[in-house]
Amino acid sequence: MRTHKVKGLIFLSTIILGFVLTSSLGASMSFTDPNTVPQFDQTTPENLVFLNSTSPIIDGNLTSFEGEWENATIYNTEFGLSNKALTIRVLANETHLFMGLSYVSSIFLPVNTTIPSGDEYNNETHTWYAIVFDRNYDRLAGSELTPDDALVINYREEGVQDAYINGTELNSLVIDVDIGGIENSFANVSEYEDDFHNHVVTIEVAKELASDDEIGNDIDLHASEFTDFLIIAFENATAIYNRTLIIEQDALTPWMNIQFVTLHDYFSYVEDEYELDVLVYISESEASSYANLSSITWFLRHNGVNETFLLDSIDYELNYRSLSELELLILVGSLPNLSDNEIEAIVLYVASGGSVYILADPVDKNGKLNQLLSKFGMEVYSSYLYSTDIAVNSSIEIDISEIESLPYMTSTNIFTDQEVNTIQYTGTAINFTSDIGEGKFLFQEGDLYPIINLTGDYYIDSNRNGEFNTEDIILNDTIVQAGLELQRGGRLIVTASADLLNGSYIAEKDNKIFFLRQIQWLMKLQNAINFENYVVEKTNIIEGESINVIVSVLGDNKTVLTDLRAWVVVQELKSDKNNVTLTKDEDNINFNGSIIPEGVIANFVDVSIRMHQRGYGYNETELFEVFLDPILGKPIQIDVVATIIFIVSIGLAAVGALAVKKYKVPEVEK
Repeated sequence: MRTHKVKGLIFLSTIILGFVLTSSLGASMSFTDPNTVPQFDQTTPENLVFLNSTSPIIDGNLTSFEGEWENATIYNTEFGLSNKALTIRVLANETHLFMGLSYVSSIFLPVNTTIPSGDEYNNETHTWYAIVFDRNYDRLAGSELTPDDALVINYREEGVQDAYINGTELNSLVIDVDIGGIENSFANVSEYEDDFHNHVVTIEVAKELASDDEIGNDIDLHASEFTDFLIIAFENATAIYNRTLIIEQDALTPWMNIQFVTLHDYFSYVEDEYELDVLVYISESEASSYANLSSITWFLRHNGVNETFLLDSIDYELNYRSLSELELLILVGSLPNLSDNEIEAIVLYVASGGSVYILADPVDKNGKLNQLLSKFGMEVYSSYLYSTDIAVNSSIEIDISEIESLPYMTSTNIFTDQEVNTIQYTGTAINFTSDIGEGKFLFQEGDLYPIINLTGDYYIDSNRNGEFNTEDIILNDTIVQAGLELQRGGRLIVTASADLLNGSYIAEKDNKIFFLRQIQWLMKLQNAINFENYVVEKTNIIEGESINVIVSVLGDNKTVLTDLRAWVVVQELKSDKNNVTLTKDEDNINFNGSIIPEGVIANFVDVSIRMHQRGYGYNETELFEVFLDPILGKPIQIDVVATIIFIVSIGLAAVGALAVKKYKVPEVEK
């Protein structure tokens, strides 16, 4: 009976503790002040929007035909001081995003449509709406640095208008008049009174997913991508956006998320991405404040990754035990607070097969960041990179042709299927302190290489005066991103500047896609080398005879790998003197190899083949034991010294035995 009571108390205590932890966790993840670091809800939202072959009719009627919105994703939210329920239906096809909004309210003030000039939209009080899309992933509804995209309905003219929010307090909802960016978007509003004299309002909207906006204020969305949006529903105002008044009237909804669903054809070792753990560790330095880089957290969490964010100013130590549980470590900034023990823990983590993504900052040659990078054969410069062409000094556009053709940049991707064309970059550069290419890194085979190697005349502005002079460093090879792959699975990507993902650049589609493509590779979700038809023709040979092997090598989805590096690994007990050849057939799939063991003391050898291609990592075939039969071939040569020692030892043993027998002491009778 006492045992049952103890078990009951333990069970009850566990439940209470769970409620306490859940409450505290929920409190830590909520935020009201937009200037604080946002902590996102870790639950998986029902935000998947399926691409459809049919499209709704944009007439303000949600039931124009049977099943018009039946495949839509439904969002339920509220707005206004009385918390009016708002239902949002979302569909998409390859070109447009469709939204159907519906709510019931005691207030609906239509615009005065009797004046044909259209000025009544500016002067008359009426109900109007806006849909805001978060272009820079900061959930702040507009900033002067990167305006957010918006559609406004019955705002200053009938129908729908392409607009953007620039973050100012008053009049920040600006009509987008960029000639090259006129969207093929349209909307319609319908309203009627029910039996209780309430207004039943329905709105249908079609927004073009990718416009030709030359300025860059429109979102650019495709299959498998995502965005946050909110609705502004203002029921009693002139058509002037007053942020203070809208907040006072609680006219805007919370942020909601859209993610388009697409079918992927990829090879992955991980079935549940929600089990992937990533730690983002930021030191707020020159180009790396959290507010500037909140997109990193946003991208990871909205792709289902279990991400944790830490500032280096908190009392936390990076140690190998905690790092070994991660799929990826992201380090941002100049990292001035790293201790020597933490540097060694990170190095051991990579050497043991871990993955690290570093977004650096300009740092002194002997700074903590460079102390860490020196372990991987590189360093970053202490100042910013400039082009001798003054016209491009403020920002560098890096064309895809400048980026090495690696599988994680060209093949099918889990997080996004879009291509990278041109990325924006401002920052410093990388200097290799070790020989690049294949060699020994962290006591194992590895491959160190540039990922982005700019062509052109560039220099490091050592004295930071914005002008080229004799104190500056001329760069013949300008490397802004580098990679390291290790035999034991370790993967490292270093970008010379965290500014690659800042609030303005990340709003550009290519920078975002570039980041996501590399992240999935670091987490080893795809791009693996697969072996087929691995054959050792003989597993029993005469010493000195060749061991013939055949192996077929393919990439993900049975794609053919080109420029594959392959070599034979022979493991023996006491000898590694072997003649090794390995040739690739013309089809780039089949490899034929032969190994001739020589000077063997053991009676077997272990044979395997190691393969490597940049972007696929290292992989090794299974181990085969090949036994040697010295009787059928030339006899093993006898070591004369060893033979003499052996005979002498036998003789000494015999003499000892005779001496014991002859001089044995007789037993005394008691």
